[in-house]
Amino acid sequence: MTASITLIGDHLADYLPAFESWLRQQLLETSTRVLTNPQDAFCVQRYDLSTTIHDGKYEELRAQLLAMADASGIDHIFQPFTPTLSEPGLAVFDMDSTLIKAEVMDELAVEMGIGEQIAAVTASAMRGEIDFTESFVKRLSFLNGLSSGVMDSVYQRIEHMDGISILMKVLHKFGWKTAILSGGFTYFANRVQQDYGMTEVHANELDIVDGTLTGKHIGPIVDAKRKQQLLALLKEQYSVPHSQTIACGDGANDLLMLNDAGLGVALHAKPIVRKQAPCPMSQLGLEGVLYLLGLDSNEIAQSLM
Repeated sequence: MTASITLIGDHLADYLPAFESWLRQQLLETSTRVLTNPQDAFCVQRYDLSTTIHDGKYEELRAQLLAMADASGIDHIFQPFTPTLSEPGLAVFDMDSTLIKAEVMDELAVEMGIGEQIAAVTASAMRGEIDFTESFVKRLSFLNGLSSGVMDSVYQRIEHMDGISILMKVLHKFGWKTAILSGGFTYFANRVQQDYGMTEVHANELDIVDGTLTGKHIGPIVDAKRKQQLLALLKEQYSVPHSQTIACGDGANDLLMLNDAGLGVALHAKPIVRKQAPCPMSQLGLEGVLYLLGLDSNEIAQSLM
């Protein structure tokens, strides 16, 4: 399989000479494809490598490309191989700050009047500074007494991630299975599933008694290890090889599944996740995954028809 580097940014023309000079310095031979059209609001250019990349060199190149991305504001995404969209595959997604532009725990905390307090703990957990499971139990306890009747209005005000509809329509058109693996809550994950026709949901179930949250959960917590396990189980369930799997998330609790997928995309991710995940992408929304699969803008448009 061919390794590739994909550049994504608003303006690439002025930057490309410096990047291609870097490729020559690294003795990397490539073929180049421009994946976007002149009228697109962003540019995507893909370099397929004909040079064999050995394991030791991969991490060195990835670190250099991340530093170049941070310095330039242009995504430099290094993929050892690319899943084949036309073959059966599995794509799994974190929900909070990945499929939706919110952390549902924080939004529920707003309804309790403690939004800022809980949001600070959530952010720390997503940065990997504190244990996710411990923080989850603590944050959830503060929601004791909240009416479950607020959850519909909370969902209605949440903005969904850019490109979510495009990505799901294309993946489903090609017969891919799609799953939500969320440290959030089933009520919200089920709503997202219904909106976009996703295959299945695995999230945390709120304990609700007489229409009121008890501040507790039912069943195992969907933490980093559980997401990793679910990815493995779903691969087996749907008979999908590793090379045909995609995982997408943004937080420290997504790292295990991102690193276990064929294509692990860290979307608008926290610094520790950008550093440790295979494919950090910050310049596009979820539609950017389709460019990482090698599609160009015309092919994406045709797939939506």
